[in-house]
Amino acid sequence: MFFANTVVVASHRRSGMQWTIDALRNNSADINDSYMSLEQMEADHDGAIPLAVFRRRLLSMDGRVLINVRELPTAESWKGLDERLFARTLLQHSPTIYVHRDGRDVMVSMYYYMQSFSETVRNQSFSKFLRGEVGADGEAIAMSRPGYWSCHVESWMKKANLLAVSYDDLEINHEATLRKMAAFLDIKLYSNLRTLPTPGPQDSEPKFGNVLERLGVRRRRGAIAAQPRIGQSGDWRKLFDKRDRDFFMKEAGDTMNRLGYK
Repeated sequence: MFFANTVVVASHRRSGMQWTIDALRNNSADINDSYMSLEQMEADHDGAIPLAVFRRRLLSMDGRVLINVRELPTAESWKGLDERLFARTLLQHSPTIYVHRDGRDVMVSMYYYMQSFSETVRNQSFSKFLRGEVGADGEAIAMSRPGYWSCHVESWMKKANLLAVSYDDLEINHEATLRKMAAFLDIKLYSNLRTLPTPGPQDSEPKFGNVLERLGVRRRRGAIAAQPRIGQSGDWRKLFDKRDRDFFMKEAGDTMNRLGYK
């Protein structure tokens, strides 16, 4: 079964997923240079791939294949039954690297990122954006943006065979973090490791319709996104006022404490 060669790399949006993928595939011959997105099985994805084609591509790839996932690990967001069962099985049997970032910086990064293609967000204050509701994947309930971030982190951290990696460790202790991931996956690294630059424009995700719907945004057909902003750890201090901080901690404080963010 091909699940023996799959590795899931998961994160909330704007949390360093692409940085992690590039760190692994550029520093080990054991990792296939190409990678796949599990969300591509969704029919409304811009680069949608039918399940049968997705499976064939996966079977044809040598080495360990990285599969990125931004949905919740329940796999309830896939509308098709076959796709949902496939996603659930792959997530259950694959080792997982979960990349997390200070949730406050995630909120700021999302705010600026979504301004690049959403007129609605461009006309919102950060405080209003922070309190906007996001529908949880596959569920009828809605949460605040910090609440959904907390739900995403907590859901993934419960998964077995998972290694949690922080954005800060990737930024500050890159080589040590890379070796930690390699040991977890039992792969060999090159003798001369490549240090990747801090994630910026290359870390932006595809702007497909279902993502925008979950973020509560409608984008004008044919609109072109502006160049993504390059953020830094601690950017939240520039936008959060006391009421924003209090609101965020009320919604996601327990998760922040568990992750060790002060």
